[in-house]
Amino acid sequence: MSAPNDGENSPTGLLGQARALLLRTMTFYRDDPRTAGWLRTRLERLSEPLRMAVTGRVKSGKSTLVNALVGSELAPSDPEERTQVNTVFRYGTEPRITVHTPHGTQQTMSTGKLDPATIRDLQRWRPDEVASLVIESPSPGLQAITLIETPGVASTAVQETGRSALAQILSEADAVLYLTRHPQQTDIQFLHSVHELRVARRAPINTVLALSRADEAATGSDDSVDTAERMAAHHRRDPKVRSFAQYVVPVAGLLAQAGATLDQRRFDALLGLAALPRQRLEEQLLSADRFSKASEPEDLDADTRQTLLREFGLFGLQRALALLGQGTSDFARLRTALLDESRIGALQEAVHLQFVERQEALRARSVLMAVDMVLRANPRPGSRQLQGELDRLLSNAHEWDELRTLSGLWSRQLRLPPGLREEAERLLGAHGPQPQARLGVPAQTQPRELAERAGAVTRRWRALASDPLFDRAHREAVRTVQRSCERMLAALCNAQ
Repeated sequence: MSAPNDGENSPTGLLGQARALLLRTMTFYRDDPRTAGWLRTRLERLSEPLRMAVTGRVKSGKSTLVNALVGSELAPSDPEERTQVNTVFRYGTEPRITVHTPHGTQQTMSTGKLDPATIRDLQRWRPDEVASLVIESPSPGLQAITLIETPGVASTAVQETGRSALAQILSEADAVLYLTRHPQQTDIQFLHSVHELRVARRAPINTVLALSRADEAATGSDDSVDTAERMAAHHRRDPKVRSFAQYVVPVAGLLAQAGATLDQRRFDALLGLAALPRQRLEEQLLSADRFSKASEPEDLDADTRQTLLREFGLFGLQRALALLGQGTSDFARLRTALLDESRIGALQEAVHLQFVERQEALRARSVLMAVDMVLRANPRPGSRQLQGELDRLLSNAHEWDELRTLSGLWSRQLRLPPGLREEAERLLGAHGPQPQARLGVPAQTQPRELAERAGAVTRRWRALASDPLFDRAHREAVRTVQRSCERMLAALCNAQ
């Protein structure tokens, strides 16, 4: 007999139960076309890639980071905040742009190549003229996750439509990547407002905070990104930040975009600069103005200089040329080195571990939030039963407790001894939801042995749960691991 699949997408898993409740709610409100249609879109999204909103303060580098995550230059960026329209970047076999109006109409433009200038012009339309843009691209970076770039939190578009409208968009996303140079009180207040709904308070599991301009943390010096990492570690320990963010990570967005989009033409231009005598090159890199006006090497024209400055920034140019000067003369090696220095890999890992790997828990959260919003906004006789089912799911959503505990372990907010921490992560499903993955045994392990091992780890974690040396946060974490063991053991015993 094979081991059971305890995935959340099964009928008895959290996502399966949430989906069933969504269907019953749709049936209950079938005489209200607007409500039923809104719920239907939530149902349809379950078959689409995970949706992650990229938002944050004005000029926090949202477009730049979207490009770095996608691996190609799709989102246009400007020296000034110009984005007025929510823009969805999703995977498509052919490049295509679809314009949605506030009146429900849409216009699709098929194009052989996505031109950032065209997208920029569309993003500058007023919110009462264009509700959203959908950009489809065959970029591999969009296959697993759809990105939604929003206007800045304090932008003109948000001031006109209201912060509640932006909060509504974020509440409908499965996950949120919030960008800021340094978390301010306004950031914290806004993100707390996004978590006002009961489901969001029960499951604050969908937000990663990025210090997105890490190269500016120490006034652009070589150790700026390291300084930003220390700042991120401080914020990870802040109870106010921990109440809504699962992880805080620094990233030099412009450097990441430069590495992700580096091509042979830019690389050749950098090689020409790196061949200059060291003193003359250092003089050019003292300021952006000096670099723009420099005349060496002679074959580097002014337009190419401006392009390099716009796409790398002064810090990125300094780092790229320093790497070339240290012997990184190969195109692929330079690209890899730039990406490593930007810390984009750490952000991608956080997104993968926190969001992609645990997307069923996040999708269940989105579904239950939709149901909760409908029941609160449109109560009617007979809806109490639906409310009772929602309450039951919220009180028994162990998958969310697992994800919160995993986030605490990954971000070092929870500090268990190394061996115990590794076992806790595995038992919580960090390496997969199957019993074999949780127990760390070969896939062909027989059910009887799986049950015996599950029984042993359950007894061990029950004993740890009564350890008086743990504080409250760590006791709750240990009890979450204990419940995961008990659920796994019960499923294995039922399957025999």
